[in-house]
Order: sequence, then C-alpha cells, then structure tokens
Amino acid sequence: MASTRIAALFIALLLPAVVPAKAWQGIEPGRSTSDDVTTRFNEPTSRVKRGSRTVLAYKGDQALPGTREAQFHLRPDGVVEEITVFLTSPLDGESIEGTYGKPTSKTFTDSFQKVWLYPVKGVTVYFDKDGGVLALSFSAGSSSKPADKSGAGKTHPAGEKAPAKAPPESAPPDEEAEPAAK
Repeated sequence: MASTRIAALFIALLLPAVVPAKAWQGIEPGRSTSDDVTTRFNEPTSRVKRGSRTVLAYKGDQALPGTREAQFHLRPDGVVEEITVFLTSPLDGESIEGTYGKPTSKTFTDSFQKVWLYPVKGVTVYFDKDGGVLALSFSAGSSSKPADKSGAGKTHPAGEKAPAKAPPESAPPDEEAEPAAK
C-alpha cells in the first residue's frame, strides 16, 4: 500500500503540471471559452478555421485597445488554447524583461527573427527584424521545462533539431475568413 502511494507520488512529480495561464483582458487560455470571448469583446471581425482550431480575430475597427489585432485560438471544444496579440505601440526587449523577467530560453524562427520563451508563464514573445516586439502569445503554462510548444530551436528526445515555428501572422485575407455574424 505504501509502495503504491510512493510510486504514484513519484509519477506525479515527473509529469509536467499545467499552471494556469495569466489572463489577458480577462480571457484565460485553457479555461475561457469562445462564449467568454464574444461576451467580453462582441462578435469578432472574422472566424477562420486553421487545422483543428478556430481563430477569432479582432482587427481593423474592431481591434481591441492597444492592439492592431488580437487572435483567440480555440480548441475543437471551444476552449481558448492560445491568444496572440499584435501590439500598436512598439515594445523592446527591456520592457519585456521588466514584465516577465529573463526568458527561460531564446531561439529564432526560420527567418532568423528572435523568439523568447517563458514556458512556465505560458508566454512567447516574437520580435520583428528591427528588434521590436512583433507579437505576444499567451497559452497555459507548465510548471516544468517542457519542450517549447513551437519546437523552435529545441532538441527533441530523439536528438533531432525541431524546425523553428514561423512568427505569428495576421489572419488570412477576408476571402478565406468567415465573416462574423453581426
């Protein structure tokens, strides 16, 4: 009986625990739903299907304060998995470090743009070619150092280098998007 408890405790300690993500504008990855997003921000500019995810995008006249665009990536069950924010005011690395601390790791995209990773906090910072922040991405964090969700610059257990993830992009042109119901 005691050995079963010890084994269960040992296994639990080895598994990376999911840490609640820091909410952005009241929306928390891993917990908030598409209904929470539309209740808070009204209907999005567009709804785009990307693989198994649906992306709610707020841009143009519907851009949220301080953003050029905000994207809420939904799992098939409607729960927000990730939030990507394209800022209107440029930030620099010093401002990011002042908010989140030193990044756990730094990598770059295939196009050699810097990416800073904060896996415990669930934050990924994408820089433009001039060194300013292009976008921030928020997802559920992990209490241990997992392989980066993008795999960028990381070595997988098999010892192979993972391809770098491209920086986030704005939603595709409207012809690919489903206009949101008004």
